[in-house]
Formats: sequence, structure tokens, C-alpha cells
Amino acid sequence: MKLPKSTDLPVNHLSAAFNDITNSYKFYWLLAILEKVKIGVTKINIDDLIIEMIGEVWYPINYFKLSFGRQDQFENAVKQIQQKFGYPKDIKKPELIKQLGRNKEKYEISQLTHKLSRWVPQRFLRPWFADELRGMQDQFVNNAIMERADRDFINVRKLSLYRFTDGNTIEISPLWKDYLLQHMQILKGFTYWHLINYLQKRNPNVANIPTKLFSPKQRQLTNARKFWDIYIATKVSILCIYSAQPILKDSYSIDHFLPWSFTGHDQLWNLVPTPKEVNSSKSDNLPAVNYINDYVALQYDAFHTVLMKMSGHSKLLEDYSVLFHQTLSEINTMKQGEFTTRMQDNLKPQLQIAKNMGFQENWVYQK
Repeated sequence: MKLPKSTDLPVNHLSAAFNDITNSYKFYWLLAILEKVKIGVTKINIDDLIIEMIGEVWYPINYFKLSFGRQDQFENAVKQIQQKFGYPKDIKKPELIKQLGRNKEKYEISQLTHKLSRWVPQRFLRPWFADELRGMQDQFVNNAIMERADRDFINVRKLSLYRFTDGNTIEISPLWKDYLLQHMQILKGFTYWHLINYLQKRNPNVANIPTKLFSPKQRQLTNARKFWDIYIATKVSILCIYSAQPILKDSYSIDHFLPWSFTGHDQLWNLVPTPKEVNSSKSDNLPAVNYINDYVALQYDAFHTVLMKMSGHSKLLEDYSVLFHQTLSEINTMKQGEFTTRMQDNLKPQLQIAKNMGFQENWVYQK
């Protein structure tokens, strides 16, 4: 993926900022700059940019529990902020940024902003001055970059993206500001494309990474509700697999057996009906393994019941074809033992991956 060319700007230096990335800071630094430029701000406090970065990375780290790699200290620092201040994992970004701004003098936040401000703003500009910096001892690089960024702020051939106007403020070049505004969506796409590649390498067994960069959208449970309404209507009674409470047609909730914050999807094979208080209690915890048999037995019976009610032809059940890589009629001929084995073979590795990511395991319902 390439950035739009410019006759006036060294766009190749901006592209090179993402070469040989060993941590996520640069992605979120550029995204933060784009957010400020979008609202017309060109002289930007560095602490405010770092708080914007924390707001952007909050959901991938604290809600979806993605790994950012051993060398990336951003992950541990953001987790510590969540634990220290108790901000909800699903707090909305504008509210989080407001709260962080109010508390930015507190130790955990100030330490993170101080640490990042010592390296990220300067090192992001390194490609602009790569030839001049080659061979320079590391302790001198930051000052050299700041001096050269100021020197080349109006140098058309080099034209740095920004300069440092004081110890904690950057100023975006007017020409670069115009370029960023003109190509805002492409630049965001370029940054997220590189970020997704970065995260996929560090989370090779995790699905749906692109959807886990942002706060979740409204769940689409219309098909699930239709599916379970059909099933419940055909039964004299069914019981919750967690609490053994009866499931009532007009008052049940839909639970993601594997947490939605792990799977990122609403496929039918991962959904079961529960009383609302049970679903609320389970939250995004991993169920204890002793629930698996009841879960699979319910799925087996529900699949066959709804398939029969729909006369064997229903787009409603296509999620099962995706899971088993078979047609609905082929799944329908499975013995319960085979169905159970296939489901368990799918679930158990995912439970282990989710556990390794930090999801709380062995949840058991207690009144």
C-alpha cells in the first residue's frame, strides 16, 4: 500500500516511518496527529497527543486483550492505568480522554506521557534525516532531530512533518497540514493496514483483528433471536445450561459462550439463551469446562429442531455450515457423538487461546 505522491513534499519519508517497526507507538502517534489536524489544530501539546494515543489503543488492549509484543511497553502501561484508575474496559473514547486529561498529573499517566514524549515525537521524524544521523551515537540523536526539524521546517526539499516549538509542543508544517487533510482517509487506511499486519504477527491465532481496533458496534442478534424463538416455541421447557433456570420466550438474553470480545462475531453456534441476570454475571469470562457438554447438547438439539421446522432449507443456519465446512443436510446426518466431538474440537483450542490472552477462566454461575 502506497501513499499519494506530492510534488512539494518528501512523502517517502512519511512512508519510511513504518519501516522495521518493533513497537506500536508510531502507528498511534500518526493517528493522534491526524485526529488533531482534522479539527484544525496545528500546534499540538505532546501530552495531549499521547492521551489521544491511549484513547485509541484502549479497546485493543483492555477490551479485546490483543498482544502488542514483548518489546512494546505501551501494553503494560495502559493496563496499569486501567487497573489503577478503574476505568471501565468498555469506556467510550471521548469520556476516557476527558478522564485522562483530568488526571494527567497522576503518577501512572504522567510517567507514561513522559516516557513516550522522550522518544516517539523525535524518532518518528528520523527518516527525514536518516543520512545525517547515520553513525551518530544514540544519546545525541533526539537533539539532532529537533534541531534539524526546526532547520528544515520551511525547506521545500526536506520539509519535516513538524517542528518542536518548545519542550512539549509540536507545530505541523502548513504544507504537510494541507496534505494530511487532503488525504486523511488514505493516511488512516495506510496506518491501520500496517498496524493490522503488526498485530497479526503478534496474535497469530486470533481472529477478526481489524474489528478489534475500535469499540464494538451494535451487536446483530436478530437471527439469533429468531433461531432461539423457533426452538423455544417447540419445547415444553428448556433450562439454562449455566443456572438450570427455565428459559422464558419473552424474557431471555443471548449469551456468547466464547466471549464476544474474544470472537468478535455473533455466529449461531456460539450463542445460547440464558436468563438476563445469568448473562450479566458471566460478562466476558470464559465458562468452566463442565458446561461444554450441556452447551453442545443444546446446540445439537436446537440445530436439528430448527432445521426440521424450516423444512431443511434455511439461510438462518448457514453459520453451522461455515463451522463444520459441510452442507446443512450433511450436518443433519451426523450422529450426536460426531457433532459433539467436532464442536469440542473447535471450542477447546479457542478456550485455551482466550485464556492465554488473559480472559478470566473457569466462570461458574452463582446466585
